[in-house]
Amino acid sequence: MPGSFGNSFMKAIINSPLHSLLGDSFAVITVTGRKTGRAISTPVNVSYADNFYTVTSMRNRTWWRNLCGDIPAQLRVGGKTYQVRGEIIEESGAVQEELRQYFRQRPGNAKYFNVRLTPEGEPDPEGLRHAAEERLIIRLHPSAK
Repeated sequence: MPGSFGNSFMKAIINSPLHSLLGDSFAVITVTGRKTGRAISTPVNVSYADNFYTVTSMRNRTWWRNLCGDIPAQLRVGGKTYQVRGEIIEESGAVQEELRQYFRQRPGNAKYFNVRLTPEGEPDPEGLRHAAEERLIIRLHPSAK
């Protein structure tokens, strides 16, 4: 888990002209705090497919709760800023299926979730179940400006 210095460093790079050094799988999401009304910016890993960005987050983090209720946010990725709306996927079976698809697309990332892949490239069911208990999925749908 990166500390505040690491998060600040990542945000600075992603928001700078040097963003291309990190590629397009790193982004900064900015949400408005429900209680404070202040902008909260968090670096996240994203993948893009089917006209939306996908982010995984630990369930015990709090930033994603500010997306509940169809609340808009901003996503800075690849040097561009998008207005987005979040769709939170919390149900364990649905999270497992999302992670299964993600690991098929990016098998090298399974290790970061402590999920082993079978020789056929499928995620180990027990590791997948455990990962889904700890995490949730956020789909970020770009909205018209």
